[in-house]
Amino acid sequence: MSKEIDRRGFLLMMLYGLGTMAVVGQLGNLQFRKRDILAATAAAQHTQRLTEPAPRGEILDRNGVPLATNRPSNVVVIRYPYYNYRKNEEYRRSLELLADLTRVDLQELLERVDYKLETDMRFFDPVVVKADITQEEYAAIVANRDRLPGVDVVVRPVRQYPQKDLAAHVIGYVGEITREELEALAGQGYRGGDVIGKAGLERYYESYLRGTPGIRQVQIDYSFVPIGDLGWLKEPVPGANLILTLDVGLQALTERALDWQMLRIQNIYHVNDRKTYTEAKAGAAVVMDVRTGAILAMASRPSYDLNLWVPAISPEDYERLVNDPISPLWNRAVQGTYQPGSTWKMVTAAAALMEGVVTPREEVFCGGRYKETNQNCWNRWGHGRVDVARALRDSCNVYFYEMGRRLGIDRLVKWAQIFGFGSRTGVDLPEEEPGFLPTREWREARARDEGLEWYLGDTTSAAIGQTFQVTPVQLARYCAAIANGGTLLRPRLVERIVAADGTVLKSFGPEPQGELPVSREALAEIVRGMKMVNAPGGTSDFGRWPLPGIPTAGKTGTAEYPGSDNLGVYVCFAPADNPEVAVAVVIERAGHGGSVAPVARSILAGYFGVELPPEDPAFIPPEFPEKKEEIARALRSGRRWISRRSQGNGAVSD
Repeated sequence: MSKEIDRRGFLLMMLYGLGTMAVVGQLGNLQFRKRDILAATAAAQHTQRLTEPAPRGEILDRNGVPLATNRPSNVVVIRYPYYNYRKNEEYRRSLELLADLTRVDLQELLERVDYKLETDMRFFDPVVVKADITQEEYAAIVANRDRLPGVDVVVRPVRQYPQKDLAAHVIGYVGEITREELEALAGQGYRGGDVIGKAGLERYYESYLRGTPGIRQVQIDYSFVPIGDLGWLKEPVPGANLILTLDVGLQALTERALDWQMLRIQNIYHVNDRKTYTEAKAGAAVVMDVRTGAILAMASRPSYDLNLWVPAISPEDYERLVNDPISPLWNRAVQGTYQPGSTWKMVTAAAALMEGVVTPREEVFCGGRYKETNQNCWNRWGHGRVDVARALRDSCNVYFYEMGRRLGIDRLVKWAQIFGFGSRTGVDLPEEEPGFLPTREWREARARDEGLEWYLGDTTSAAIGQTFQVTPVQLARYCAAIANGGTLLRPRLVERIVAADGTVLKSFGPEPQGELPVSREALAEIVRGMKMVNAPGGTSDFGRWPLPGIPTAGKTGTAEYPGSDNLGVYVCFAPADNPEVAVAVVIERAGHGGSVAPVARSILAGYFGVELPPEDPAFIPPEFPEKKEEIARALRSGRRWISRRSQGNGAVSD
């Protein structure tokens, strides 16, 4: 019995010894042989901060109609360290496969990774590869999951422009931040891969629209794969919303009116000129509240669909837009600098009256030619004896040549500056140009550098709106100042900025920029002349086609357009006796200012709710633009398009 007990004790001791040796051996293995691996694993199982972009603020018209919003998008991203192809050849092969599956240019993807590595120390934030992936691309990624380490498909908000090309130049677009922009905005919280406003209101109000990114804390393992969500350290704050002064309905009408009138100009044979102005394909119009400076509509033609930029514009579309000879990306309302032609004559009239070189009732004889400089009036038979109001009505060049001679170029430039020309209006668009004035400094530099002296003929030409260069928004502000009694108002596109929770962050009201030093009597004479322009016998077609019950005041202008047909310009305000709204219209290569006046009449008819007769050139057929080609053929053949509203189709008549 004792021998049996001794045998069992021995076996137990052996087993105990072997177990002890195994435990000690494993402890030694863990402590010495695998110490570095386990320490790295433990260190890697820690928390990381992941930046989540904030939804961008929306842009809405004055009635709440959305112009720029957000929508969810499936976005392919790749996490750290799997995008760092510089340190791992296998990662490069993964990037090559990913680029092939998502149809992304490999070089562009590698540049994006380099950009991330060089500019952003938050390596754990993933690199965006492509947004708006298709179902086929998603399926391909899933099928190759084992060969694409670190690749995820996440849902993120991207921009959406529900009105497509409507007010495109005003709204602007967004895009990925560039290296240059990142350097310029250093210290403002931007990182590589961020989306930023590139043009229009999207750019001007970027600081309000962008919002504040959120920070989420996640737990990751040794291979940097998230294994747990620890919640928000800071939730993202959506960007603020812009409530605009624009009215979508009036904006759409303004753009349609421009398109309609350009179609007419391109296809109607002008008997007096013995030609058709087929190149009248570009222009701009601005509609402004004369009491507040609010821009109710701002159109530039041609335009483009803002959704081309979402989520990123293709190289083909970008090349097409950039290389288009008519420059659709150019906002002609604020960037187009044009000679104003005879719409400038109110500046010359105000300067002459206030400088005392003429009285309201003094008459100047026009026989069709100005003898001092041998320049012609547009009417070769002359206008006879005219005072300032009748000179505006008839757009008499000889009268204003004489005023230019009496004033001199320096006083003309001075009064141009008084009316706000030669400097930016302050409209809330980053692209605005200041225009051009032939100042003394410019004239002296031209004489010194090019040997071109300034002569009396240059001054008289300037007095009728040549040489000076202005923008359509400047013309609208100028016309509004005449209408409201002499107050220059800052044109503005935003009514208020509202936080996502409804808090009003900022409101905008009328912002006077100065009072015109023009007497009430002088302004009254100028307005009287502008009323006569739009009355029977005036130079606009408002005399033949008035707005029933709405008296108007305006001025046509025809200006030289370098190397091509003349520019057509028109400004007006209404009602003439109690003004509410001013309109400025420019159409390139239109031939005459009278040809563009119907654009303003279409706009005013819509604004005041006036129904135009189908015979009015400003009447826009309901079939336009759907039957654009058919209508154009009718116009070219000398026939008139008559709309049959009840039948929903159109007919032509001799």
